[in-house]
Amino acid sequence: MVLDKSKIKVVIFDWGGVCCREGEPFDSLDLQYTLNMNPDQIAEKVREIYNGYYIGKYDRDSFWRAIIQHFGLKENEKINSIVLSSAYLSSYEIYPEVFEVIKKLKLKYKIGLLSNLTPEMREHIRFKYNLKDYFESEVYSCDSDLESMKPNFKPYQLILKKLDVLPEATLFIDNSSKNIKAAETLGFNVILFKNVPQFLKEINFLL
Repeated sequence: MVLDKSKIKVVIFDWGGVCCREGEPFDSLDLQYTLNMNPDQIAEKVREIYNGYYIGKYDRDSFWRAIIQHFGLKENEKINSIVLSSAYLSSYEIYPEVFEVIKKLKLKYKIGLLSNLTPEMREHIRFKYNLKDYFESEVYSCDSDLESMKPNFKPYQLILKKLDVLPEATLFIDNSSKNIKAAETLGFNVILFKNVPQFLKEINFLL
């Protein structure tokens, strides 16, 4: 797709997989060892709880209690909500080059953040990175006024409303092909994020 710079007024970023290497809720090696499952297998076993967390049906403590109870585990010094949460919140890695791009884009465009994220990670990154300095509007799947995940259309429509912009004037960046396809269906301009060098090359037309 050839993007027309003159039409772009807003740039919207995904968080995990775009601004950083994605965080993993079940990153605890002790949990994986105890259950003899990898993170994807654990998530599949608790899909309803897992998805519920991403749309704000659980807070941190109630989510981890539900996970521990589902698998019939006994809490100990390695398996408890504090330790499991700590492993999750340390499982991602920021891409500093992407944040440098955001700083440059912010001089010319409105910048938004649209992410499928848990309440736990949302509060963590907002505090740690002072995200209001980077993004004019933030929309998370777990927000009480949304409770819906991409690729459903509702998250896209909500951030367009908050930024007061049409999809045709918006560039959306995400690492999920399903999320990108949904955005294209709604009329967004898009970049599918594959890796940092590829992204830096594709976004250069706006800098």
